[in-house]
Amino acid sequence: MVAGGIGSVKGESSCPLPVNDMRIGALDKPAVNGLRIAPVALFVASHESRQPSTRPRRPGFAAFPPSRRCRDRLPGLGKANPMKTKARQTMYPNNLKTIVGALALVTAAPLPSLAQQTASNQHADAAAPMLRAAPADAWRALRVGLFIHWGPSSGKALPQSHSHARKSALNPSGSVPPEVYDQFYKEFNPTNYHPDVWLKLAHDAGMRYAVFVAKHHDGFCMFKTTATDYNIMATPYGKDVAAMFAAACRRQGIALGWQISPKDWKHPDFNTANHDRYNAYYEKLINELSANYGPLSVMWFDGIEPAGPDKWKDTPARVAKLLRDRHPNIMLGVHGGCAEDFLSFETMVAPFDRQQPWEMCEAINPSGWVFNQPMPPFPLRGLLRNLVYTVARDGNYLLDVGPMPDGQLYPPDAERLGEIAAWMKINAEGIHGTRGGPYRDGEWGGATCKSNAVYLFLADRVGTNLTLPALAAKVRSARRLDGGPLEWKADNTALRLGMSDRAANQRPVFLGVKLELDRPAFSLPLVDGQLNLAATARLTPSSVHGSATPQRLFDNNGDTAWETEPDDKVNSLEFDFGEPKLISSLSLSERGQRESWNHAYRVELKARLDEHGEWQTVLKHTGTLGGPPILDFKAVRARFVRLEFGKFGSYPLEIAELRLFPPLEEPSER
Repeated sequence: MVAGGIGSVKGESSCPLPVNDMRIGALDKPAVNGLRIAPVALFVASHESRQPSTRPRRPGFAAFPPSRRCRDRLPGLGKANPMKTKARQTMYPNNLKTIVGALALVTAAPLPSLAQQTASNQHADAAAPMLRAAPADAWRALRVGLFIHWGPSSGKALPQSHSHARKSALNPSGSVPPEVYDQFYKEFNPTNYHPDVWLKLAHDAGMRYAVFVAKHHDGFCMFKTTATDYNIMATPYGKDVAAMFAAACRRQGIALGWQISPKDWKHPDFNTANHDRYNAYYEKLINELSANYGPLSVMWFDGIEPAGPDKWKDTPARVAKLLRDRHPNIMLGVHGGCAEDFLSFETMVAPFDRQQPWEMCEAINPSGWVFNQPMPPFPLRGLLRNLVYTVARDGNYLLDVGPMPDGQLYPPDAERLGEIAAWMKINAEGIHGTRGGPYRDGEWGGATCKSNAVYLFLADRVGTNLTLPALAAKVRSARRLDGGPLEWKADNTALRLGMSDRAANQRPVFLGVKLELDRPAFSLPLVDGQLNLAATARLTPSSVHGSATPQRLFDNNGDTAWETEPDDKVNSLEFDFGEPKLISSLSLSERGQRESWNHAYRVELKARLDEHGEWQTVLKHTGTLGGPPILDFKAVRARFVRLEFGKFGSYPLEIAELRLFPPLEEPSER
């Protein structure tokens, strides 16, 4: 328990609005320009048609349908709140307000029970993602979301669910005996839970949708359900925290989503001969979550393994049909065994991809997804870096904040959200409602666009000057979003920016610059903001799986990849530039996983000046590919570069994007 957290709001209701209630909220400032929005389906023009993936399916779950991975200061904030008492600034364009409101107000249509649906529907949703461009565009426009992992294991210095030592192969590494873990709920009493406080701070930090974990692998339901007594109503608190969260989302103008783990390490029938009984139980949970809490924008799944298609049968397809019929604009995530609408990348930034909607998620604190114990949050620079590079690559950013067991936000995490809010107050117009590009990101930063505008977000490695290649459009004006000094010149060859106030120790984190063009920016050809030396080098791979050659690394398609054989323990890729080149940073991205999960690797980058030189290791990295999005190192001159990838298991290496960059500014001694 940590004292002094984010505090209380008076007079909030714990009862959800009826499903067909069209009110946006009850506080002083409605979220959609004060208008009551009619219950009509959202329609947003699509930027492109979605084509079915040609990616071959891997063994495992191939029998499933083919997937496509308030106001002013609130009472009780106290000294832990970093925000000053100022009127909230509008941080998104009017059309985005309409999108948020429409997502939150889709009418829930009546639907027969799941038991009445036939097995013939098993594959009915397979093509759904290719037909649902309008919901995808609306979801993309929100761009930033809040993730909430919270429950009886919070504050116990344990990972949620993964510490549960069920005596089976489901979780062999669990450390807490089930008879202990399964009693944690008897102590869970979040008397300081006031979701409006969380969500007001989240909204200030640019978050326009929220995903609340309704059930994790441990089986505990954080909502009122008739399917099991193992739920929030059996705790000393005895209130439906999910209903309170849903109502607060409406009041704060934030679209609502749930996460549910299809797998369950507590239920006695899961992955047994009686799994059919578990299927009925799981369907009942989905039925309640989709019927009792109002309109939904996201359903985030968290894994069906180790149960296979023979156990799940048509349940995932039936669940997907129910959700889409009740909530036509809902976006379904991966790892649910059904056709997903977006891919999810945990703790890693994905490759650039304008075709497949995707999302990057990470925790604000190294303590974990849930609040485990007091630890400093991750630095602001790293969080903003992942946010900027995610949106610049056309993805959404979902930041997890784990509340404390008493219902308050951990004060250092709240302070970090306040710092993000301060950045968003200046830069949000370049985040919400944007698409990635037309400049590809690099060591310099990244770019977004909407209408006739391009937004550049400059990393702190950029000094007083930056030169980018010219776009296929005329730049009519340029200004800094923070109002600072900017000199600029654009011609047919380059865009040159000068910022006299960017001394080495006075560089704002990801400074925003807005360019106004003479034509729509999204339709412009993509331009490498920084030269990718790897794209023109001669490549020699250690192995290739089928036709998945290294040329796929450079096609700006996140769904294609250089692949190697699953049983290869070490893979390598060698580059010959033809002559010595100066290199200083590397960008790697793994292809998004659908049935399985993204992987960790041991990466070494080695360089040598010529054929006779010794290999010199210039970079070592252990972790995901894309976490962080740019790996920098001391600049080295080399003709030959060798990348080595060590794996931690039998799975294919699938790299969708690889870029090697020269320094932004060549060292003066050269």
